[in-house]
Amino acid sequence: MNKGKTMGKIISFINYKGGVGKTTTTYHIGCALALYHDKKVLLIDVDPQTNMTFLCVVPERWEVFKDTNGTIAGLFESYLKDRFETYPANHIIWKSPIELFANGKIAKDVVKNLDMIPSDIDLLGIDIDLAAKIWRKIESGLFQEQLFIFKRTFRRIKESIGLNISNDIRDALFYVEQRHILRNFIETVSSDYDYILIDCPPNLYLATQNALAASDFYIITTIPDHMSTIGINILTKKIRELNTTMREKCRLAGTEPHDILLKGMVFTMVRTVGQGIVNTHKDKMTALRKEYSELCFENYISWAAGYTEAAAQAVPVFLLKDDNSLRVAGQYRKVTEEFLAKIGN
Repeated sequence: MNKGKTMGKIISFINYKGGVGKTTTTYHIGCALALYHDKKVLLIDVDPQTNMTFLCVVPERWEVFKDTNGTIAGLFESYLKDRFETYPANHIIWKSPIELFANGKIAKDVVKNLDMIPSDIDLLGIDIDLAAKIWRKIESGLFQEQLFIFKRTFRRIKESIGLNISNDIRDALFYVEQRHILRNFIETVSSDYDYILIDCPPNLYLATQNALAASDFYIITTIPDHMSTIGINILTKKIRELNTTMREKCRLAGTEPHDILLKGMVFTMVRTVGQGIVNTHKDKMTALRKEYSELCFENYISWAAGYTEAAAQAVPVFLLKDDNSLRVAGQYRKVTEEFLAKIGN
């Protein structure tokens, strides 16, 4: 961590349901911050589907980077193998990964202020592996000797209680350690960025809980229809419960807790007809704005065919010039300006 420098704001993007434009929104807000607001941005993909990774780069380039530098899965694997302290985590940060192929030439560093940590399918099953590691620690009695992630924070606790750690404290240490893997890494690089945007999978498993525990805020993205919004109240309730549990566990473990706050809801893939929004989407947006009031973004992203071409080229819509891309690019710029107003510069 760079002392004396301002720490970047960390925001997770999440929804229980997949296919709601979450990844595309995370990606384009990150690109807009870098391109139009001169912000230094780090994108982190913690979804084993790797969709945000492939919005940034084509699979062939990802394969090369994975083989030489690794992915976010390597960070968790280093913890599982007790190598977290010596793991060269900065190697998995892909500097300015987005390239534009045009007129037979490749333009590199087209989004200069944006870096990325890619994901891969090896993240699948990480919850089982983490649980198995904790049980091995319990059975071996070696947990007290292996608190390497929190050694500075916990030193005074270990000295005061020796090796006779009560079950409550031991369980709290287990709980916090498992959920602070990503947070401890991000703390080492946060001051290098203005914003760190994390694309979460559509669940609340341990990888997602790591993302939330590392974040200052979270944003929900949703299509304004019944199936996409039905789980929003459950999601916000579960995250409030996670905040409560984390506060209690951190208190017992002797580390500083912080709540992750819902900072906004972005409507995506909104269906329009003529100059207006179709009634079913309009009604759902009205209902959610009534329930969540100022948390709902005024600006929204409409459905458009321009996404497909941009995704195929692994570039943001801002770099394409067809009518659909230009229209969607304008919408994302407005959403990004509203993001800055809600999150802060």
